[in-house]
Amino acid sequence: MKLFATSRSHFSRKVRLLLDHLGTPYELVNIGNVADSDLTQFAGNPLLSVPVLEDGESWLIDSDNIAGYIVRTYDPEDRYGVNTQEAALLNARVILNGAMAKEVSLILAARTGLDPEAHAFFQKAKAALGNALAWLEDNSALFNPRDPHYADFHFISMWSHLDIYGLIDLDYPGLAKIAAALAENEIVQRSAPPAF
Repeated sequence: MKLFATSRSHFSRKVRLLLDHLGTPYELVNIGNVADSDLTQFAGNPLLSVPVLEDGESWLIDSDNIAGYIVRTYDPEDRYGVNTQEAALLNARVILNGAMAKEVSLILAARTGLDPEAHAFFQKAKAALGNALAWLEDNSALFNPRDPHYADFHFISMWSHLDIYGLIDLDYPGLAKIAAALAENEIVQRSAPPAF
């Protein structure tokens, strides 16, 4: 099994955390600069994004799609709640994915020469990111750092990424407490994104 990703990708990290918690071996293939637009660099993903999973004849894109495949194939008991139908957790996932996508748009804008401060589109993205964090703070009881599940993998991946890129103030004490508790988990520590 190969996971095409980068060591800092939060979308990839939540998949890595699922695989690591399951003890499922995989090869992490670093694709390099995600601002590039070479299709082959992204293991054939037409959306030019990570993660991409190759497992035998199976080829999958999108972190949640990949997580679903991993559970169907390697963890049919779904020990980490990937296939939950709990509305609040599903909403949290959408908000986490949206926040991560907004942050990526800000990072890639700056990396490719655009000034996010000068464009209303990017200012809206930053406002939405702040709104997402406020919602997550208000709903922080959804997370359980002492017995982490997929939502927790999702959360720590986003939080760590926000922390290393520093695009927004992380003055959310409930979320900070959850992140600190998750960061103590040995399995979570193994995939921590490297600092700059």
